[in-house]
Amino acid sequence: MINVLIASIPDREKTLYHTVFSLIDQVDCIHVVLNNYTHNPFDFMAKNRDKVKVYFSDNSLGDASRYIPLKGLEDTYILTCDDDLVYPRHYAEDTIKRMVDSNYKIVSYHGRSFDNFPLKSYYNDKCIKYRCLDSMFKDDVVQFAGTGVMAFHTKDFKPSIDIFKRSNMSDIWIGIEAKKKGINIDCLSHDKDYFRYQQVKDTIWDNKHNNDVIETEIVNNNF
Repeated sequence: MINVLIASIPDREKTLYHTVFSLIDQVDCIHVVLNNYTHNPFDFMAKNRDKVKVYFSDNSLGDASRYIPLKGLEDTYILTCDDDLVYPRHYAEDTIKRMVDSNYKIVSYHGRSFDNFPLKSYYNDKCIKYRCLDSMFKDDVVQFAGTGVMAFHTKDFKPSIDIFKRSNMSDIWIGIEAKKKGINIDCLSHDKDYFRYQQVKDTIWDNKHNNDVIETEIVNNNF
């Protein structure tokens, strides 16, 4: 079984369509948490309607609300995805094969690692950084990974919704939880433009990269 977890906000309804339809033929079910939506944008669907399950939320968890459906999922591969990306045609198959072949427990295509703690700034301190939209030439272990391009199996890793103490910090909370459990996060090599980015406004990075005092404090308290 392969299940996808996505959270979305109303401003991204159009990009959400492209995200979902890039994945729908690759997986068994897509769980979409609709933060502050007043309607189900997939009501119109005829084909594959049973493969998209929607949940309504108030956005208090931000991007972490994508993990709300995880509690009810067992013995399945999980792909956590973002509503501003279009995923490659064989993304699920290729990602899972690489996990199995290399015995990786948590993988992503985006991540960062720091040589020294404490940090002065989580977003701006010098680090080893891999972007999902740039080329990466070999796999590498990272401390924090992009949860919009992440995969794991529930038998190896199944984070509780309770670990997300503040909103819009999923990458950090997952990094902390993986560290606590002694599980490596492996960032996978890939070509530039493996993912297609859909331009959106007010991303987490836009809002946080010059205002990351809380993020930095939480990382320093756990690393």
